[in-house]
Amino acid sequence: MDEQYEIIKVIMDGRLHLAPFTREKYPRKVLDIATGTGLWAIEMGDEYPDAEIVGTDLSPIQPPFVPPNVRFFVEDSTEEWDYPPSEFDLIHTRVTIGCWADMKKEILARAFHHLKPGGWLECQEVPGMPHCDDGTMPPDYDWLKWTLELYNSSRLANRQVDVGEQLKDWMREVGFVDVHEAVFKIPLNGWPKDTRLKHVGMLWQRNLLDGLQGFSLGFFSKHLGKTQEEIEVSLVDVRRSLFNRRIHAYHKLYVVYGRKPEGAATAPEAEAGGDTGEK
Repeated sequence: MDEQYEIIKVIMDGRLHLAPFTREKYPRKVLDIATGTGLWAIEMGDEYPDAEIVGTDLSPIQPPFVPPNVRFFVEDSTEEWDYPPSEFDLIHTRVTIGCWADMKKEILARAFHHLKPGGWLECQEVPGMPHCDDGTMPPDYDWLKWTLELYNSSRLANRQVDVGEQLKDWMREVGFVDVHEAVFKIPLNGWPKDTRLKHVGMLWQRNLLDGLQGFSLGFFSKHLGKTQEEIEVSLVDVRRSLFNRRIHAYHKLYVVYGRKPEGAATAPEAEAGGDTGEK
């Protein structure tokens, strides 16, 4: 998770968010959903020392020494949130692949309810499907085949691993306005000629290799009925495929952010995801 954080930070040119906040006009209260090791929340606390940053996760794996304006709580965000309505100026998610059964309902709709009018939701998500622009990725590419198998098992597990391009429409359907989308490419290995992207690709390759076994064992054994031995054997070619620089594959990082319209807190239909009257 720490390495994913640093990779995305490079991809986003050091920016923690794209929502329109600055040190002069900072978010006074921030919620980081599925905070993981808490690096984003900690750096937000450093960036905005007068803001209050709250990070939540199922696992208490955050460091004990953090900025005084940062707090972490163990919380299951698929359940009702223990916060008042209209509480936060910014709510954030990052790389929550496989966490949700219905991200639109469990996260986006709840975020709308708990944001202050004029507050922002920003989701930074990387769906699992690889892409290629120059035709070098064949249908039998082992990483692609593994991804399709992951998608199949995730549907059986009722967990979304393909969230990205839908976020913009989902936010609008929930009631957000001024919805923006930025898409960044993350190479699967060091195939790019560009030095910066080559470095990012090599880091991402290592991260994928580190997480491959965990994702595979969890999904494939429980939902596809495969033994650990069968899974391990199948992963040999999958790992090997990530070292093939002749295949110019990449993942997409979707950064999607939208604003809760002014006056929405007093409109019951807005909380239910209806028309807010503002575009």
